[in-house]
Order: sequence, then structure tokens, then C-alpha cells
Amino acid sequence: MWTRKAAIMLAGGISLILIGMMISNFLLMIIGLTFIAFISVNGWLEGHSELEITRFVPHSNVYKGDLVEVSLNITNKSYKRTQQLEIFDNVPHEMKLKQGINQMRLNLGPGQSTKIEYKLRCPLRGHYSLGPISVRYRDAFDLFVTESKIENIYDITVFPQVREIEDAMLKSDVPKMYTGATTLRTPGPGMEFYSLREYLPGDPLRSINWKAFARTGDMMVNQKTRDAVTDVFIILDTRDVTRIGTVLKNPLEMGTIAAASISNHFNKRRDSVSLVTYGSKMDFLPPDTGDKQNYKVLSRLASVQPSGSMPLQAVTNSLAPRISRGSPVFIISSLEGDATTIPAIRNLSGNGHAVTILSPSSIDLERLVSRIPRMSYEVLKLERQNRLTAVSGYGAKVIDWMPEVELSQALMQSRVI
Repeated sequence: MWTRKAAIMLAGGISLILIGMMISNFLLMIIGLTFIAFISVNGWLEGHSELEITRFVPHSNVYKGDLVEVSLNITNKSYKRTQQLEIFDNVPHEMKLKQGINQMRLNLGPGQSTKIEYKLRCPLRGHYSLGPISVRYRDAFDLFVTESKIENIYDITVFPQVREIEDAMLKSDVPKMYTGATTLRTPGPGMEFYSLREYLPGDPLRSINWKAFARTGDMMVNQKTRDAVTDVFIILDTRDVTRIGTVLKNPLEMGTIAAASISNHFNKRRDSVSLVTYGSKMDFLPPDTGDKQNYKVLSRLASVQPSGSMPLQAVTNSLAPRISRGSPVFIISSLEGDATTIPAIRNLSGNGHAVTILSPSSIDLERLVSRIPRMSYEVLKLERQNRLTAVSGYGAKVIDWMPEVELSQALMQSRVI
């Protein structure tokens, strides 16, 4: 690609030749030909060195608000010096440059290396990609520019923030509801030793007790005590109405933080956690335990976007055969624009489930982006209070979550309205 300097030089050369021909001035014609010859020689000598660019990022999974450290190592693998280089690493516009710079101008000799280091802040959850890397070559006289891209892509997942809520949960009005894993004195999958038995075809090799085999000569396997766990169901509202508020503060963002924190809390207690999201459709993550399940929950929460208007009752009706009787259910929803909320809660409570509703106040979130007259605000607040009171009449524990209140504080203030 020609630079402006080359275009001006070419136009000047042609102009001098034409003017020299018009006035029969050979000196002008020679100067014009010199300009054109100079451009031609530079274009013919143009060449690219062999670059090797490697990217290093310590962590591909981070939490919202964390810093991502990025390092680019640039090496000239050829036997000749590079032209003037401009290296630019493309970063998502959702990420903010916190330290350093993601571009550099340089000129490397044969075998020389350099580094570009910078830090990005991740204010929004989601799945993002760093790259590709843009490389721009300039010749020594800045007449020609060649641009290319190196498809060095690095994927980063930004999880929602996880809050510590253990103390708040321990102050629940029903302390025995969330007891965590309880060891039963019966054989089954678990952690503690129960007894030895003879090896049977199909038993995993890792369960064989090799010390008993060396002592007796018979193949014996270890039996563990079975762990009984509580199935905890988290239902997150991702409908289109959850986008009310700012980019960083809206019912969906608050809901993802709450869902991630609740899931993390019960996974630490070795309970079995299930995540259900509903908006344009319902996504169901079957209940499971451990770090792997916690990672699945965080990955789901990182990708959810506000869309659709699926009613809550359609979700609870679909989940009814999958929820074991008595399992606690957490519903995280603003409860706006859904006339099926009361029958859905009534059905869950009627089936013996302990229902906790964590409801971000969409009215107060809307005030962050638009001015609501005082009288209209009071009327809307009264309507919302009546809605929450009607829901709590069916035994659900309702938490009216204000935008300025931390999650742990909101949970500690939980009460039946």
C-alpha cells in the first residue's frame, strides 16, 4: 500500500516530466524521472522479515473486575534486519487497558527479540478473544506500507464475581435445611472407608486394596460409605426485562453474581447444585457436586444474555419431574412482567420445596438511567411491594434486593414479607 509521501512524490515526478516536456526543460524531466525511479527501486527492494510472535497469558479464566496480564514475545527469525514495524494486538472493546500499551514500533536485527507487556481490566462477564495481531511493515523511506494479520487468538472467559455468603446462610431461619453432605453407614460412592469385600469382575482397579492382596493373596476392594447430599436448585431469570439499568448494574448482572455465590457456597458444603436459566428458552444443568460442577455453573453464567419472555410457570412445570421432593429452590428474578409467578410459587411450595426468592429491585435500577417522578416511583414501589407480599403468602421467603446493598447483607436481611 502506498503512503501519502509516495503518492505526492509520484505526482510530483509526473508533473515535473510533463512541465519539462511542455517548456522543453530537460532538467525538470530528469528530476521527475529521478523521483519515479526512486519510488520504483524502493518498491522493488521491499521485503519482509520472518517474524515469530508468541503470546503468554497466565490465566484463561478470570473473574469480573480482575486484571489479565498479557505478554507478546516478538522474534526476528530471519538473517536480515526488519523494516520499520508496527505491532498492534487487538483486544475486545469491553476490556479496558489498565497498564502498559498493546502496540509498539520497532526495528529488529537478525535473531533479536523484544516484548510487549500490558494489563487489561475485565469489567464485564462473558467470553472474549484476544487477537489477531496486526503487523504493519514500512520501508526505510516510508513510501510503502504492507499490512498483515497473524491469527494468534487466545480465548478468555470472564466469570461473574463470587461473594462470600456463608455467614449469611448460617443465620437462616431453618438451619437444618442446608446441612451439606451427611455420611450414611451404608456402602456406596463416598469418601470414608466402610469395609473390604472380594473383587468382582467390573470393579475399577483403583478400588483394589493392594496391601490386603499382598497379605492374603486374594483380590480385595475397598468399599466407601455413601454420602447423602442435598439437591439445591437455582433458577435464574434472563428475560429481556433483566436488562433494565446500566451495563454494570441491572437485574441480570446482579442475578449472575447471586447465582455464582450461592452455587459456590453449596458446592463447598458438598451439596449437589443445579442451575436453570430461562429467557427465550430454558437451559437446565443437571445437579452435581464438586469443582467441575462449579466451573460448569460459572461458564453458563458467563454466557447468559437478556432475551425472551418465558413465564416462570412454564419453567417450574418442566422441572417438576426432575426436582426431588423437599429440595430447596432459589429463584433469582425481578418478578416483573410475569403473571404466572404466584401459581408457580404455589406449586413449588405445595410440593414441599423451601422456596427463597431473591428479587433485584428493577424500579430502583431504572432510576440509575432515567428520571422517574417521585409520585410515579412511589406508586411503582407500592405495586412491587404488593406483588412480593402476595408471593410470600404461599410460604416463600422473599428478599427485596436493593442495588446499593451487598449480597451478603441482603441475605442476612431475608424475612417473610
